[in-house]
Amino acid sequence: MITVLGAGGNTGGRVVRRLREAGVPVRAVGRDTARLAGAVSRGAEPTVGDITNPAFLTDALRGAEAAYVLMPLDLAAPGYRRQQEQVGTAIASALATAGVPRVVALSSLGADVERGTGFLEPLHEQEQRLAALDAQVTLVRPGLFFESFLPSLAPMQATGVHHDTVDADVVLPMVATADVGDAAADALLDTAAVGVREVLGAEDVTMPEAIARLGGVLGTPLRYERAPDDVMRAVLVEEAGLPADVVEEQLAMNAAFNRGAVQSLAGRTPATTTPTTLEQWAATLVSTARA
Repeated sequence: MITVLGAGGNTGGRVVRRLREAGVPVRAVGRDTARLAGAVSRGAEPTVGDITNPAFLTDALRGAEAAYVLMPLDLAAPGYRRQQEQVGTAIASALATAGVPRVVALSSLGADVERGTGFLEPLHEQEQRLAALDAQVTLVRPGLFFESFLPSLAPMQATGVHHDTVDADVVLPMVATADVGDAAADALLDTAAVGVREVLGAEDVTMPEAIARLGGVLGTPLRYERAPDDVMRAVLVEEAGLPADVVEEQLAMNAAFNRGAVQSLAGRTPATTTPTTLEQWAATLVSTARA
């Protein structure tokens, strides 16, 4: 049996699907019964609770031959660093207490960097916690999710412009969460897997390229504009209503992208390249909207 955290989410849901297709018993962990409906429909055992609770997590992990773990990102909640530390320590403690022998953890490119990467810093800290476990650990480090564009999709379609603070000439590996889930599932099914598994998507692209191509599939001409940090800060806090500390994490991560601090260590190879293109991912948005 394999325990999957975040089983109602993008990567966790994909992991459940792949494991069940392989005939592996799955304990699907989530905070909401409704969000686990997909996992249950595939034959997974639902386990609902608070992943900041080490006792709950220990019970969810006990008896598992392997586990997929992640730290959910809640952009609406203030106290981001405190929440991430609480979740991360609970997961590491529960894994140790339950004695899970193999762990596959969602991390990110840039998690090798200790400081100055905003959202990515807590992932660096979590990698250190997991490294201390008496377990076989695989760290899945993806590039920027295509799904990170979803919160801005309606505004960019309404105005024809997407604003952010990533410099226009910065090239980033971008990836579909489905491909990340597939990579994690592959690691869970491979009993010898260990170390770092980078997931870089089909190609590296700039923000202007990505936004223009996204618009082409959606049938709406779109362009990218690099916004000044202070303007973006005001928009995200005052108009989008995001907590100020969360906005600072976002700006710091983008600044790390701009100065080249977030890089692939393995390089683009057949092993790190995954199949889903930006156009293929965007086409699923169109088909879903039409359904």
